[in-house]
Amino acid sequence: MWLKVDGFVDKVRSWWEAYTFRGSPSFRIASKLQVLKLDLKKWNEEEFGNVESRMCKLWKDLNDLDLIADCRPLTDEEILEKDWLRTELEKVTLMEEICWRQKSKALWIREGDRNSKFFHRIANSHRRFNTINNLVVEGELTSNPSSIAACISLFYK
Repeated sequence: MWLKVDGFVDKVRSWWEAYTFRGSPSFRIASKLQVLKLDLKKWNEEEFGNVESRMCKLWKDLNDLDLIADCRPLTDEEILEKDWLRTELEKVTLMEEICWRQKSKALWIREGDRNSKFFHRIANSHRRFNTINNLVVEGELTSNPSSIAACISLFYK
């Protein structure tokens, strides 16, 4: 998983260089960042998918094999599949833990205190600060969420 970093940097560089916008330097950078964000989201979905749903499916498949093993001995193929499922489950669990660590930006996650009230407060506080409360729309400052959403959706078209 970590060996893909060099290829990832090259991919981001090629995306960045392919974007062309006209306008002031600040407008061009802001526009490139917006498009890059969309490309990164798309790449993340293609590369990793939904980690939680993937983990649920792996647990279900592993549980199904355990139920089969209770009834009869597993075939060689089923034993290989069970080993593969365990390996994939470890990878997905690690990816989920990394995701939580990045969301919390707290070092104590290494001690396994993922489910504490404090951890979830930190993770959710980052989400709260990533909002637009006020915006100048048609020359007037507004805090109306529908006006802000309409203005932003026009910008992305």
